[in-house]
Amino acid sequence: MKIKKIVKSTVLILFLIVAAAIAVQCTTQPTIEDPPLDNESNNGSSDTENNTNTEPPDDPDDNVVYPESDIAHLTSMELTHIMTAGWNLGNTLDAHWNARPWGTINLPSEQEMLWGNPKTTKEMIDKIKETGFNTVRIPVTWYIFTDPGPDYIIDDIWMDRVQEVVDYVINNDMFCILNMHHEDYKSGSNWQVGWLRLYNSEENRPLTDEEKDEKKLRFARSWEQISERFSEYDEYLIFEGINEPRTEGLGSVSREMWAEQSEFLNELLQVFVDTVRASGGRNPDRHLMITPYFASVGMNRNDSEGRIAGFVDTEAGKLRVNDPRNRLIASLHYYEPWGFVTAPADSTWHSWYFDLDVGSVSHNIENVFAIFEENFISHGIPVIMGETGAISRTMPDGESNEAERVKWAEYFITKLKEMGVPTVIWDDGGNFQLLDRENLEWIYPDLVNALVVAGNTPVR
Repeated sequence: MKIKKIVKSTVLILFLIVAAAIAVQCTTQPTIEDPPLDNESNNGSSDTENNTNTEPPDDPDDNVVYPESDIAHLTSMELTHIMTAGWNLGNTLDAHWNARPWGTINLPSEQEMLWGNPKTTKEMIDKIKETGFNTVRIPVTWYIFTDPGPDYIIDDIWMDRVQEVVDYVINNDMFCILNMHHEDYKSGSNWQVGWLRLYNSEENRPLTDEEKDEKKLRFARSWEQISERFSEYDEYLIFEGINEPRTEGLGSVSREMWAEQSEFLNELLQVFVDTVRASGGRNPDRHLMITPYFASVGMNRNDSEGRIAGFVDTEAGKLRVNDPRNRLIASLHYYEPWGFVTAPADSTWHSWYFDLDVGSVSHNIENVFAIFEENFISHGIPVIMGETGAISRTMPDGESNEAERVKWAEYFITKLKEMGVPTVIWDDGGNFQLLDRENLEWIYPDLVNALVVAGNTPVR
């Protein structure tokens, strides 16, 4: 027993001596040689191994480790599958020129309410959430509050307001799609409006390299500032490069003109992707939406205009815009079948009813499904239907067409979701209005319920 006690005492003494020596060594070594404890990249991998660089980083944000969100591991395709019903805050933060002359808009509220919608409130977004929507798309027009080049500084007062509305959505645990909207509208005769052109419509010619470079610079500067402001937001915030890029004022468009515009548009979209990815924070991992000409690849399955080929390399099975993170989503808008959803009543294509026995209804709607399936879904390219809708009409018998629109939603939106394509319904406060934003009441509750149910359809 005595021997055991002596051994134990000796071991204890030796242990204390060694511990004291280690403590002295740790307190006397220069701390600059110690590898930083939190020097990890955003994907969680450590880069301290074999690191001999003792210089401080150029940007202290480079070493920030953000807590991983619950959806950080999802691919873009998986992300679209968990998005359910979506709603557009239309004709609000994207309202612009034609209601007020250029230069007379000074406050965000003046721009936000230009087209007759009230100022957006948290209560509006709360109403959207409680109804069953989990996605809100926020169209934003930036140029009114943007200084001239070469810096193209976006006014903080406008950026603050946009961020406030984004927070209404994000703080409700919803997906938020933030975009650039109406920057491409044609200039008016008395005041300056949109600046983004894909073609010179006045001279009917492609843009020069100098003209293209100027637009790329402005596009990059805009997205640099947006990316910087929202750099700490996680994957629930999605950036969409441009809404419905097109050239206003063009007449007939040849295949060559489609090709020229698509090529330049792809260059712009590549600038968008590269700018966001290089902007730091969480942006290297952010899901991004990119849009073809007018947010559509046309209605020709044989692609006679070349619009599909201009956006998708179908042989390689990938988008023509490259992303090192592989987190790109195609943003498409199809208001179909056009004869039912929005065609004028005097059009030969017009149909009062959503009747699949009517050729103008069934042909167009099935064409959309086929184009999506053949050119995107079958190649593993995720898609979000960023806008669609069917306008409110008074039927010949004097009744609302809500029942017909319910049939449309039950078929069109359900089939899209089965395919893996979530839909964000367009609500402009006008002919496409669903929510009475003043009184926080749904004007067409049966249609809204059909949209929510369709949005929760399991992906096949």
